[in-house]
Amino acid sequence: MARDPQASPALADELLAALDPLPYPRRMRELALRARAASARGQLSGLLDELSRRGGYERALAVTAAAVGGRTDYLEQRLADPDPVVRGHALGAARRGRLADAALEAAFEDAPAAVRRGLIRTVVAGRRTALADRLVDPLRERWGDAPAARLLPACGPATVTRLLPDLFHAVGSWRALSSRHPAAVLDEAERQLSALPEALRGDWWFRHAPCVALAAPAEPRRALDLLERLCHSPLPLPVRHRLGTLAAAEPGRTIRLLLAPEHAGVLRGRGLERAVLRRLVRADPPELAELARALGHDAHALARLLAALPPARRPDVFDAAVAERDLSHADVESALLEVVPRPRREAEARRMAARARERGAHWTTVLEAVAYLPVGEARDDLLEATRRSSAEDRALAYPLLIHNTARSGDPDAVTSLLALLERLRNERDPVRSAALGALAGTHPSLFLDAAAEHLDKIATDAIQARDSSAATRQALRRLAVALLREHAVTGRRELIGWALRTITRLAGNIGPTDLGRLDHTLRRGQEQAVLEALRPWLEAGADRVDHELTFALARSLGRRAHALPELQDLLRQAIRFGGDATVRTAVGLWLDDPARRDARVDELLAQEPSAAVLPPVLAVLTHRRTDLLDLVLDDTPPYGRFLTPGSHWTPPVDHGTSRWLPRQRAAAARILARAAADDSLRTDQRTSAIAAAARIPGHGAEAALAWTDADDVVLAEAALAAL
Repeated sequence: MARDPQASPALADELLAALDPLPYPRRMRELALRARAASARGQLSGLLDELSRRGGYERALAVTAAAVGGRTDYLEQRLADPDPVVRGHALGAARRGRLADAALEAAFEDAPAAVRRGLIRTVVAGRRTALADRLVDPLRERWGDAPAARLLPACGPATVTRLLPDLFHAVGSWRALSSRHPAAVLDEAERQLSALPEALRGDWWFRHAPCVALAAPAEPRRALDLLERLCHSPLPLPVRHRLGTLAAAEPGRTIRLLLAPEHAGVLRGRGLERAVLRRLVRADPPELAELARALGHDAHALARLLAALPPARRPDVFDAAVAERDLSHADVESALLEVVPRPRREAEARRMAARARERGAHWTTVLEAVAYLPVGEARDDLLEATRRSSAEDRALAYPLLIHNTARSGDPDAVTSLLALLERLRNERDPVRSAALGALAGTHPSLFLDAAAEHLDKIATDAIQARDSSAATRQALRRLAVALLREHAVTGRRELIGWALRTITRLAGNIGPTDLGRLDHTLRRGQEQAVLEALRPWLEAGADRVDHELTFALARSLGRRAHALPELQDLLRQAIRFGGDATVRTAVGLWLDDPARRDARVDELLAQEPSAAVLPPVLAVLTHRRTDLLDLVLDDTPPYGRFLTPGSHWTPPVDHGTSRWLPRQRAAAARILARAAADDSLRTDQRTSAIAAAARIPGHGAEAALAWTDADDVVLAEAALAAL
């Protein structure tokens, strides 16, 4: 049966008309349905040919339809297409293994550099070893070492072994090559290092350490061997980041490597990462005692090692670490006292306090040791220090008293302490600030509901004091937020109430409330209990048009907030009745739910069209709700509440522009061209408009070329840079 020559244009017109009013996701679904239907009727080839004869938008639809309809012949012809969108769809099909090696090989012929890079990435991502082995030598001969080095990860082991010595210098990124061919990479690294004199090996490691570091997960013992024999300079940073991998494979050898004099710098300063320490402690090699001794003169590094150990093992490791020190005539640093078990800590503290008294040390030195003793034993000395005549002395004494009580782990003791701290009302602000800072560092689980009354008096006095400082208020905020985060789950309503009252009283003085990452600390489902506990205060805040707590909770819960309808309703209420700043914040949080984002944008724009220029809304319009995009592409911007009439505004242009309809791209190009030609705008605004217009598919080259011969040198340079 002869094909009707009018059928394909009509079918293409029908398709374009059906897709025009749809948002981008629905447009792609509709295109897939119609492509399958056309394929079933035998009309897909004609449709593809007709779309291919039209503009860039239609050609992008054609390549997508070809992928859906399984037209691999059509896709193979677009592997080197000059349009990056069309080419990207074809390369995507190749990465999924749907196109033959021969088609990719043919696409390399006379391909420009940008196309070659995409083809090489596709061959590497698809692990097409046979094709890579065939291509690498001709590619190197014609285009040089750099493209061949990029293709090398896809090659077979024999090819990599043969070519790596010559291409080693041209490898730009080692991740793929080292992970796929770790043995070959380490062999070549060993060959090069062995051939270098000792004095030049440090420079080699500085430049090429990533190749060894990235091969370590697959060949940890080989990497360790290389480091032990041929790395006698400080460990490079990429290798330090892989110490956890080495420790998991060979903990003892890893410790010996770190203890080498040339590598000892890794143990100083911040020292080893916690993950590395945990792996070493879990493996418990004999060399762990040697590591502890090496850290014996760095209290903070040793404390981190002890903290990674089970409490029962800490005394023995501590003794091994300080074996060379005569503790009878030395003090143990506070960082170490914090991590050793309580009996040992108290024994060392008694010894240190007695020694300090014997030698007539300063009172602060004595009390710093006393503060580690049991509460009953230390309380009198610490209380006496808080009554000293000097405010500077009292500012030192109060934190020692608070820390001593907190170390007891006794909530009743903390409550008694808070009753005593009510006398801070008569103190100067530096004393109050120091005490409240120490109190904010106390674990929130040690506070009982009975403490709320004392906390209320302390907070009221601190806020109302004429000399109340920002540091004091910050400390109060930290304490209130910590108690709220802890007890929103435990349900201690008195403490929750105090925390919320304090946060409210401090609002506007020290920034927005931050509840931390509750989504990381709460068990699944506890977010509902937190919401219920806070609901009275959330609703009371909404009645006052104060939504700060609502925002803090939504930020803190992250994605869990999406499943709380009551919280989402409060955000909607903030949008309806809040001020401009409140609405901007609420919109970002309300649109954070990807499942409801598209529909909510529609609701927002119906309420206030100028909300289209808010970044969260605009991101949805430009990438998903393209059916609503015309609102911001009119010759007159959507002036209103969020866009002052007469102000300069241009639509954003990014990778999402490829999803726009042809008329939308043309409208954006027209708006940007008008901005570029507007002499009343600043030069940077005009150059930004030229650069943005140059990125619009189908219009970019023309938009930039129009300004290459401009009299204004800055505009001409911007146009040339955009080409």
